[in-house]
Amino acid sequence: MNKRFTFEEFHAIVSALRSENGCPWDRAQTHESIKSCTIEEAYEVNQAVSDLTRTNNSANLCEELGDLLLQVMLHCQIAEENGEFTLEDVVDGIARKMIRRHPHVFGQETYHSLEEQQADWDKIKAAEKEQALSPHEELAGVPAAFPALIRSQKVAKKAARHDMLSTDDEDIFRDMLQAVVSLQMCAAHPDDKEAFSRSLGETLFAITRLAAKYGIHSEMALTGEVEDFIEKH
Repeated sequence: MNKRFTFEEFHAIVSALRSENGCPWDRAQTHESIKSCTIEEAYEVNQAVSDLTRTNNSANLCEELGDLLLQVMLHCQIAEENGEFTLEDVVDGIARKMIRRHPHVFGQETYHSLEEQQADWDKIKAAEKEQALSPHEELAGVPAAFPALIRSQKVAKKAARHDMLSTDDEDIFRDMLQAVVSLQMCAAHPDDKEAFSRSLGETLFAITRLAAKYGIHSEMALTGEVEDFIEKH
């Protein structure tokens, strides 16, 4: 088939899949039932980017982005049928958000550093909330569905912004070393799995604090190390 489909036609295809005479599987789906699919497709995109870096073959990334877009379209179609929101609402919302959060591009704001831009981004993002969140509410607002390293790093970054955690290298490394010593002691008594798990968690959290300070994506760093190990062996 030589025809190239448009975004509007793709929207119509998804709508047809969910229609009375559409696909039984697609018709049965809900926001909840496709949560895992959305997460899996996002990971597939991430892997496709890594593959592109290694092979310079973009065809797989193009395909995986399509699979992820399908998840977005399905959520939008389900929402429209439920009277929640439409695809147009999603597009309008993200367009307005990008304009609002980039006053240096769509307005008259001028930034002299990336740090200054990030600080203003955080202010604009906070102002979008109907009311100011308490530090605890802000920490609790980091989605529990995130992979643990990502969630830990985001919590650490927010906590540091509220002076709940030190960002001084000496303090971070001291906490890391204390956690490692505790972990070593737990290794001497491996039957106490609860204490072992707690110390391991403390160690990982301390590491993600360092990643948060220096803008290193801890999840990607670990993934890269694992991939390097596999390739070498």
